[in-house]
Amino acid sequence: PGMTYGDHVDDPVMGPMTGRYRSDVSTTVFLNAPEDYEGGELVIRTSYGETRFKGEAGSAVVYPSHSLHRVDPVTRGERLVAVTWTQSMVRDAARRELLFELSEAREALLERAPTDPVTAKVSHSYVNLLRMWAEL
Repeated sequence: PGMTYGDHVDDPVMGPMTGRYRSDVSTTVFLNAPEDYEGGELVIRTSYGETRFKGEAGSAVVYPSHSLHRVDPVTRGERLVAVTWTQSMVRDAARRELLFELSEAREALLERAPTDPVTAKVSHSYVNLLRMWAEL
């Protein structure tokens, strides 16, 4: 009981001095069942408001590292999670979101209309935007 983290954003650079990386995407993996503790919700603020997460053991929440977030106080039991950070090939979160949405549209078109010229145009746009924005 008592474990909490106040509102914060994750550090922009992570890792030891010999292996530093930019933290673009944060991941919280829930390691125990939500009934094992009370409170302890991961709360992420977005332009749409607050979203609360208290996942099943083995589930994960993936969110932009620049998101303001907190962990509400644990009032009973023990909250066990693992957290990690990932550097994306695409630095800008807005570009990542655009690519994600375009990728979903591309996959749907490839399934429904694989030979349609529109499918080829969407695929072409996705691939070339990724080529323009990826940093390796």
